[in-house]
Amino acid sequence: MRDALGLGLGIFIYGVGFGLVAAQAAIGWGWALGISGAVYSGSAQLASVNLIQTGHVTLSTLAATILVINARYVLFGAALQPWLGPAGMGRAVGSLLLLGDGNWILTMKAIAEGEQDRAYLLGTGVPMFAGWMGGTLVGAVAGGILPDPHALGVDLMLPAFAAAMMTAMAKTRAAFLPIGVGAGAAILLGPWVGNGWAVIAAGLAGGLAAALRVKT
Repeated sequence: MRDALGLGLGIFIYGVGFGLVAAQAAIGWGWALGISGAVYSGSAQLASVNLIQTGHVTLSTLAATILVINARYVLFGAALQPWLGPAGMGRAVGSLLLLGDGNWILTMKAIAEGEQDRAYLLGTGVPMFAGWMGGTLVGAVAGGILPDPHALGVDLMLPAFAAAMMTAMAKTRAAFLPIGVGAGAAILLGPWVGNGWAVIAAGLAGGLAAALRVKT
């Protein structure tokens, strides 16, 4: 938990941004908290709120949007399985409920350093989840007072966070191969298939490039 306190503060600020967006979409603080607790994904939640604001959205559209944007967690789970699996199905699934981008990278770094305590994933997830929920509440309550969240640069937080994760993971020149392949796939496919599918394609392309590099 101590390792993730700094991330928890950053996630709190991100949660405030989502709360502001939710308030401006006329989503009450209770519903905003429910969404944050059930979905627990800033990118998927912001995309969902944008869809709701269009006034032409169905539950199936919302579900598909969330699944597409969160597809990266399939890869996260696959990377964690060899290490987390021995903890048992119940403990593994309970820990994965608090899985986020931030504590995934913390856990992967800890695994590389020889961490054997399988509770590490859950422990680092607690400050992040608490920060997300607390930030959502503050933002939703203050939504009628503070200015437009886009004017505060909230929409830049997700790509900035992703760039910070990439910097933490890229320790050698060889690591830039999957990064370059993934970025190229996203840039080339984005205009054709949309951002959601481009993100999935980028992840798969980068993962394949990394796997081929390891085998060779």
